[in-house]
Amino acid sequence: MKKFVLFVSFCLAGSVVFFGCGSTPKIIDSSGPTEIIEHKGTAFGIAQPKWVFDVFESSSQKSLCKALGIDKHIWVVSKSGENLDFIKTWVDQVDARAEIASSIKQGVSDFVGAKVQGEGSDVEETVERYSARASAITVSGLNKETDWWLLGRNERQKKSDGEYKYTYLVVYSMDQDLYEKQVKKAFKGEDEKVVDELIQYLMNYTMVSAKE
Repeated sequence: MKKFVLFVSFCLAGSVVFFGCGSTPKIIDSSGPTEIIEHKGTAFGIAQPKWVFDVFESSSQKSLCKALGIDKHIWVVSKSGENLDFIKTWVDQVDARAEIASSIKQGVSDFVGAKVQGEGSDVEETVERYSARASAITVSGLNKETDWWLLGRNERQKKSDGEYKYTYLVVYSMDQDLYEKQVKKAFKGEDEKVVDELIQYLMNYTMVSAKE
């Protein structure tokens, strides 16, 4: 079984995980090199698809859609653990919708916090009101596009328990028009101009979840 090193960078703000590679893999994770000993294509002699690297090089919707060849709004959910079947089942059946809904709510809070602060409004009250309405966005119409998994460990894990862990990556999408309709419905009655600005913000807001 051939081993290789993948360079991984963790950006805690926004729970974003970036995976990057060049002609020669390089490590940029502060916790040390991440050694990958197996992945989804190993048993079949298939190399990792380009999107596994490209999709995490940028959190912008435009870059992610181009990398995956998908003309929809995209979310990427990632989860790590020692049992691959368990984390796959959890993400596919339970965790993904909750994480995506949470990311939308966080995006709304980020937008409104910056917006009302700039206008000298009551930040806390407005953020709470918009956050409550964000909970009404149902993320119905969410589709799983593709997935990939990796088995590896970083230097910090070697020093603690020495266990290899699986990381499961899955891409979900939603038709942009449907997403926009759900946002408009949730914020019906609010300032239309602000809601339009919020929609544009959310359309460029990509969640990538990283949980142990």
